[in-house]
Amino acid sequence: MSIWKRLFKSTQRPKPSGASTNEEKQAQLAQLEEWIKPLIRRTTRIDIQKPSRPPQDSRHLSHVGGHPYFEQGREWPETKKGEPLQFIFQIWNEDGLELPKSVKLIQFFYDWEEFPWDTDNDGWLVRIYREINPEKEIEQAVPAGKEAPHYCALKFETVQTLPDWEGIDVFGPKASDLSCQINDDEPWQAYQDTVEKLIGDTDYQSQLGGYPNWVQGESTPKDSEGKPMKLLFQIDSDDNAGFMWGDVGLIYAFYDEQNERVEFCLQCH
Repeated sequence: MSIWKRLFKSTQRPKPSGASTNEEKQAQLAQLEEWIKPLIRRTTRIDIQKPSRPPQDSRHLSHVGGHPYFEQGREWPETKKGEPLQFIFQIWNEDGLELPKSVKLIQFFYDWEEFPWDTDNDGWLVRIYREINPEKEIEQAVPAGKEAPHYCALKFETVQTLPDWEGIDVFGPKASDLSCQINDDEPWQAYQDTVEKLIGDTDYQSQLGGYPNWVQGESTPKDSEGKPMKLLFQIDSDDNAGFMWGDVGLIYAFYDEQNERVEFCLQCH
């Protein structure tokens, strides 16, 4: 639910007959914390390093830019007009990363001219390898004029995430309603304060898994069972990599492991 809807919602709630005592408020805050704690998820923060010279075995490493891993039978992805996409990054699954166990490697290709914003737009591809066949590996040349961004190594760190205010209605409606009761004028404040108390700073970041941190509003797609799809990755605009998603925006990819469906969107300021 958007902030404006939340504000509208809060104005429709009857005011209590008397101001809440400090003890009551503290009890509400304690209850809010108890409802938020079970929502905490591990996520892998992605730290994009400064551009560097690719090592000889870079196709077998996680990185931005450079050359992707390729196997026989895999074509270089193109738009519907036949224009090659640009290789953006790849991440090999390894112990400690918040990726589905069935996924061995993810790659992302994008067309900066088409500049797709969501799943239905042409010009993007999340390629997933569920199995790796080393005997089929080939060296695939980057199409002319589609050189990838500067090679940047990736570092990973395990951190914790919680839904942002835009997404709390989806994952924790009770916490959302209680936040409105605690502070009817600024209902998001109690939730945000509790989140920072539990997991610290919640600024935008590139990550694997966890919860999306939306720029323009909650947009989590549904899986085959009607439940919120799991975030596969979220990639922030980055100076080291030299890419900008709209106006300092982010891209989001969601993955339904049961039917291998991927959903994509871009949001910016």
